[in-house]
Amino acid sequence: MSAPARPEERTDASMLAITTGFLVLYLIFHKPWMLTVAVCAGLIGLLLPPVARLVHQGWMKLAHALGWFNGRVLLSAVFFALLTPIALLRRMGRSDGLALRKPTGSVWSVRDHTYVAKDLETPW
Repeated sequence: MSAPARPEERTDASMLAITTGFLVLYLIFHKPWMLTVAVCAGLIGLLLPPVARLVHQGWMKLAHALGWFNGRVLLSAVFFALLTPIALLRRMGRSDGLALRKPTGSVWSVRDHTYVAKDLETPW
């Protein structure tokens, strides 16, 4: 297991990610300002470590905000958009797959089964 990264390494990695990201966007969309941002981010990462640290801190705050949004809002929307209709359809079908509804009679189920050696070979 490797040792935790030093703060300088994390800052360098953030600047490299920003630079690479804008270079890829430039290659896809051919917008000159994306190349300018990529070059500026690369130069800041190489020549101005205090400014790169500030960029890294802002990048991490953005990542934290996006993580909060993903974890709470997006996953809640996915949950309600996918699972709620499935649950409603299941209830409309009147199936009781877990036998949770109160039975009218006894809950005892008769099971006449003679166990053989094959039943015990794969119990799960």
